[in-house]
Amino acid sequence: MRPHSPDPSDSGSSLQGLARRIRTLRERRGLTQEDFAARCDISVSFVSLLERGERNPSYDTLLQVAAALELPLWELFRLEDAEDAEAHRLVEWVRLKKLGREDVERLLAVAEAMFSGVPGASASQAKAGGEACASPECGRPVLARGLCVAHYHRARRKKAPLAP
Repeated sequence: MRPHSPDPSDSGSSLQGLARRIRTLRERRGLTQEDFAARCDISVSFVSLLERGERNPSYDTLLQVAAALELPLWELFRLEDAEDAEAHRLVEWVRLKKLGREDVERLLAVAEAMFSGVPGASASQAKAGGEACASPECGRPVLARGLCVAHYHRARRKKAPLAP
C-alpha cells in the first residue's frame, strides 16, 4: 500500500497552526518577540515571520523554540488548545521526583489549601475523607501537623508547640 502524498493545502494549514501555537505559548509566558528571539538565538524578524506562518522552521529551529518555551518538542505539534500546555511541567516534575499516588494526593491537598482561599472550602475535602485543621472552628484542609496553612505558620512563628 502506497502512502498518499501530502496535500499542499494541508501543509499550509499545519504551518499556520504551528505558527499560532508558537505565538500563543510565547505570549502566555509573557515574552516579547525580542526576548523570545534572544532565547531562540534567531532574529526578531524571523520570529515575526515564523509566528505568521510565513517561514517553515528547520528541525534545529524547532528545537530552539521548544527549549526557549521550556517545552518538549512534541508540545509544539499538539492539536489541543495551548491553554493546558503548562500541565506537562507538573507531570514531568512528578515523574522526576518519582512521586507515588499518595504523594500526589498530598500535593493536591496542599494546592487546594493554598489556592482555595475560602475557610469553608474544606467541606468537600472533609466529605472526601481529608483531614481538617485541629484549630477550633477552622475546618480548612491540613498542611502539616494537623494544622492548616495559616495556623501552621502562625504556630511556627510563635515557636509554640505544634499538634502531633
